[in-house]
Amino acid sequence: KRARPTQVVVMLYNEAILSLTAAIKAMQQNDIEERCNRVNVVTEIVGTLHMSLDMEKGGEIADQLGRIYRFVLAQLIRINIHSDAEGAAKIIDLLKPLRDAWQEVDQRMAEGADEASMEATILRRLEAAGFRLDVHAA
Repeated sequence: KRARPTQVVVMLYNEAILSLTAAIKAMQQNDIEERCNRVNVVTEIVGTLHMSLDMEKGGEIADQLGRIYRFVLAQLIRINIHSDAEGAAKIIDLLKPLRDAWQEVDQRMAEGADEASMEATILRRLEAAGFRLDVHAA
């Protein structure tokens, strides 16, 4: 039995959060190689999520997620260069509500929800988490 695409997205978010947590630990222990490896894993995951967005059919959600992913990718470069544990923690705080939104969508998919209600779920979760198109433009 294959995993639903939404399950895969949740798994990717979980791995990104775990890897960033490990990167913070590596920073605290001054383990440069481990920090770089872990941040690179997160960069690959977020890059994969970004590349999998359907910009043609994804509408506002794909647009918002694309902006968030590009923001995260830019931050990851800075975090790695400056060994910025605080910045990494902020990215974890950014990824968790997104992961939770996808978990809810995955659950709804398992229950047979339609795409429109899943899109509404993601947008509602993004707004509840304080994501506005202009919030993370910095």
